[in-house]
Amino acid sequence: MANMKIIARIIKFELKKILSSKLTIGALIISYLILIYSFVPNIFKYTFYDDNGNLLKRKQAVNYEKEFYKEYLNQVQTDERIRANIENLKEHYIVENNKTGFEYDKALPKDIYYGYYKPRESYFYWLSQNFISGPYPHILMIEFDELGDFYVHRQKNIETWFDSMNLTSTEREFWQQRANITKGPYQYGYYQGWNYINDSLDIVVFLVLAIGIGISGVFSEEHETGMDAILLSAKYGRTKLVTGKITASLIFAIVVVLVGLLLCVVPILLFFGTEGWNLPIQVLDAKILYNWTLLKTIGIRIFMSFLSALAVATIALSLSSKIKKTTPVAVIVILFYLGGLFIPVERGNRIFQKITRLLPAFLSGRQYYGLVTYSFFGKVLTFYHMAIAVYILLILILLPLSMIFFKKHQVE
Repeated sequence: MANMKIIARIIKFELKKILSSKLTIGALIISYLILIYSFVPNIFKYTFYDDNGNLLKRKQAVNYEKEFYKEYLNQVQTDERIRANIENLKEHYIVENNKTGFEYDKALPKDIYYGYYKPRESYFYWLSQNFISGPYPHILMIEFDELGDFYVHRQKNIETWFDSMNLTSTEREFWQQRANITKGPYQYGYYQGWNYINDSLDIVVFLVLAIGIGISGVFSEEHETGMDAILLSAKYGRTKLVTGKITASLIFAIVVVLVGLLLCVVPILLFFGTEGWNLPIQVLDAKILYNWTLLKTIGIRIFMSFLSALAVATIALSLSSKIKKTTPVAVIVILFYLGGLFIPVERGNRIFQKITRLLPAFLSGRQYYGLVTYSFFGKVLTFYHMAIAVYILLILILLPLSMIFFKKHQVE
């Protein structure tokens, strides 16, 4: 019990030291502001048209949109229903009036545009993404007779995708099974809240970067000031002090991400509601081959965000325990993390692509759009399974090494 109290005091002291850095505080403030900015303007500017063409704003727009979806779009989208929805537009569509390809308000009668097309705009964009691989709903109306079955077309698109990826026979078989499991038909509906959360989770990269900066000096500052020799010769220096430093760093990483998630998830769900949590991830893009709901998708992305934060924190700790200057540690962490975002992962051989995908910068990203797999002894692992295994192992190896590296400075 006494040992736990000592470690608790050390953790509290180390957290204060981390948060006493102006650079760390600045990085956190900027990261949180960017995160908040990723969704707040969309909330204040949110609009939706009613069937009379009246522009509704903010909460009124959300409430009307929910009711509209509940009445007309919260349905399983069979191919028959999809074709009927497109045909309703086609009957009123005048090609010549749509000169740029996006002037739907000119190519459709006003009552059809506001009463039928505009409330279903995102739905028609979703359909066009599958049929013609682009945001061009007008093509759906022009080429209606040649469109074919929505779900048959989806499977053909995936086969074409497979052909372009140069997959091994094992990988192709694996993804083919995923394609069959997720072949539809899909339940569609209102999911704006989860969509905005999904967008905001992309900003976690800035929080992880701030974490790396904040932890860079945990050990190296002791080297710089010469306190390492004094601390390591003290009664609790070689055990409880080092344990407290590492524990405080991991707590800092988890809390930073947790606060960021609360700042975006809570306001978004309060404004848009939780509707759509049980919709399939294919409402984002029919080509996605993961059999997840939107709730599971967000849950996995949140878990990967925490894993990314812990991974960067662990890497920063190991560097800080080995390098005697804080600035080089911070620079290396920044370059290592941000540098991964600029690596052309689609180039190079397959091994290079698979390795670069496992860099920390990609952990919290939208990897469910890809076909990244790793084969071992006849078993195929997705990106997510492989990343979790690799980084848990990396954390378990680097944390003890950090303790060993720091302790060795006593004799130098």
